[in-house]
Amino acid sequence: MTYFHFDIGERARHAGRFIGRVRGELLRALMERKSEIGFSQQGLARKLDTERALINRQLSGEASLSLRSLADLAWAMDMEISFELKKPHPKAGQNQPMTTSTVSHGQIKYINGATKRDSVRALPANSDLEQPKKSA
Repeated sequence: MTYFHFDIGERARHAGRFIGRVRGELLRALMERKSEIGFSQQGLARKLDTERALINRQLSGEASLSLRSLADLAWAMDMEISFELKKPHPKAGQNQPMTTSTVSHGQIKYINGATKRDSVRALPANSDLEQPKKSA
């Protein structure tokens, strides 16, 4: 089996998260307009005099979403864009630079075809499971 390991870097990760939030907000606004007045991607396409497929590609991330196209989509939905720059606040579960490490973990071992009594499992170096419990 082939495995790949790559790091997109902090700059690309930051940009990707921002673009994802913008697309998510567009989809949320479109769903809100759809529930209010029955607006759809087809309605956006008609109002913008373009193909629905282009709208779909922009919202799904398959096509580029420029500031102009973002402004056009907001206009077509009768919505206003609000933009704010602020210091980031890390959320639980997000990887932060220099905080994700496997240094304290032991090497993973795999024995092909091992029986239950022969199976080996590597544990983190600081694991409580590696030391037998003493009874009182």
